[in-house]
Amino acid sequence: MRTLEKGSVLIITLLLMVMLMIITVAQISQNSTHTHIAANSADAQIAFQTAEGALNEATNNLIAGNFASSEFLSNSNGLYLFDANNAPIWTTVDWSNSSAVIRSYQGRSHAQAAYMIEQLPSVIRPGQSASQPAQVYRITVRAIGASGESPVILQSTEQLQQ
Repeated sequence: MRTLEKGSVLIITLLLMVMLMIITVAQISQNSTHTHIAANSADAQIAFQTAEGALNEATNNLIAGNFASSEFLSNSNGLYLFDANNAPIWTTVDWSNSSAVIRSYQGRSHAQAAYMIEQLPSVIRPGQSASQPAQVYRITVRAIGASGESPVILQSTEQLQQ
């Protein structure tokens, strides 16, 4: 009987050790997952902040008049005319090509954000003279996070009185 009792203690001890090992491995896996989630979230925040900086830069350049209306006619270098018959240019443009977009603010990212501006059809706001329509522009910005992942695209529409 004594040998049987010693054998059962050994089996119970081994089962407890296996259960503790399983719990430990599960905890390590969960911690690893949480670390990845936190890193991805931080990366997305960096991309978003970089995109916001580039959007502000593009808006300020547009308001300051740094882009002439004639520059939009060439449909290159980040300045485009809106074409309702084609897919939106921001969905087809090569964001890595510096002759297709305008490089901008880098922030804490490892790559510069890029933006493009589309000149949309002008509009006449209520109470406004028909001889002076407001020019409308769509600014699209793309930025990536510090890891080179987590792309973020922001858009804004600006109206400028001519």
